[in-house]
Amino acid sequence: MNKSTLLPVIAISGIIFATTSYSAHIRDFQTTRLNSTAGAGVASLLSTEAAILNPATSAYFEGNDASYQSYTTSIQKKNTLRDTNNDPFPKQNWSQGLFLSDSSSGIKGGVAYLTQKENQYKRERTVLHGSAPMGPKSSLGVTYNFIQDELPRGRKDRHRTHHQLSIGFLRILDEATTVGFVLTDPTRTTPGQEKVLAGIQYQLASRFVIIGDMGATYTKNFSDNYVWRGALQINVFDDFFIRAGRFHDNNLEAKGTGWGVSWIGPKLGVEFAQKTSEFYGKSSYLYQKEKLIDTSISAVIKF
Repeated sequence: MNKSTLLPVIAISGIIFATTSYSAHIRDFQTTRLNSTAGAGVASLLSTEAAILNPATSAYFEGNDASYQSYTTSIQKKNTLRDTNNDPFPKQNWSQGLFLSDSSSGIKGGVAYLTQKENQYKRERTVLHGSAPMGPKSSLGVTYNFIQDELPRGRKDRHRTHHQLSIGFLRILDEATTVGFVLTDPTRTTPGQEKVLAGIQYQLASRFVIIGDMGATYTKNFSDNYVWRGALQINVFDDFFIRAGRFHDNNLEAKGTGWGVSWIGPKLGVEFAQKTSEFYGKSSYLYQKEKLIDTSISAVIKF
């Protein structure tokens, strides 16, 4: 095949690869902390993240807190075929969320409101979650999600609504080890998003924590739809943390890394993180060798 014939083939392949994502769902919302750990944290004791990951973790907190989370998505290593095909990367790719937690009663939990816009998809999500202890070292939590999706123009049934549930469990094995379990969308109201995740957190030393998650889409073959995430957290000073992680999601056909820093004081906290995602399948709107960069910031108030 000569060069004049090869170039149109490459261009057409680039267009197909870049537009097949219109059959995919918007990516899951992640807080700044989760971006820094590449999504790992099912077994971590987290207040804000209880709304979107494991609701059982909120049972172990006292007092109330509020958090604002925001991240933008940009592209790295832009492929020249974008200009050739007149296919610019969407500039308005952003996610933001407001989280409120209440731990003043026997059933602890909170509410959250999330908005996302990515590759012409839009999602609004209202979250209610609660958790209660099951003995001195275990807890069970439930999350209800009211999801409103707006798909790109030209799609059939552009506006869709889902009522989604998640069930979480947490067990403290000893002073250094916790394990967690999350079942997402057991009623299968949001096609393709039903999954099960298990996680572990282990404090290797006084300032070093290892975090790991493993799971899959439970309605499909595990070998084709597994996901794993691993991260390390270092407590440099009393209130200052550094985190780094890696993930591989065979369902999304994506892999990548995350890193971040945070300062969490007695009443205030700020966080920064970046996550890099590389897509290796045909369900992404990216061209070959392009990567997504999620840059995240957050602010936390405790009261």
